Amino acid sequence: MKNNKVLTTILGISALSLAIFANAQTMKPDTMSSTLQSTKLIAVGAPTTGTLEIVKTSDGNRVLNLKNIKTEAGPDLHVYLYAGSIPSKEAKNIKNTKYVDLGKLAAPFKGNYSYKIPANTKLEQFKSVIIWCDVASVTFAGAKLK
Repeated sequence: MKNNKVLTTILGISALSLAIFANAQTMKPDTMSSTLQSTKLIAVGAPTTGTLEIVKTSDGNRVLNLKNIKTEAGPDLHVYLYAGSIPSKEAKNIKNTKYVDLGKLAAPFKGNYSYKIPANTKLEQFKSVIIWCDVASVTFAGAKLK
């Protein structure tokens, strides 16, 4: 009798696992999202590679994705929407130009990162996205916006 209960429990768990697996396989990504911009990052003050993508999700949010990024480690790296052109590596005072700090770029400084763009941000007011090191006042990389 005890063996029957164990067997019934195992069969029930197996059936449940198969149902969950089947549902996971049929789930689709958000097909209502659309890419607004996609461009490669340009290295400025640090060797940097990767792609920048701005996506509008089905719920109306906009997200900035850094894909397959690889850059040097920095003590205080930030991702900024920047109203000016990509600053040169000699530029020291970029904060006199309008910018929106989307957040920090944290270790391991490679891979994929996503940043929600604040709802009231008018993207047409920004010419670039930059990765800026606050401590060293250096532009690590940037991308031109359309």
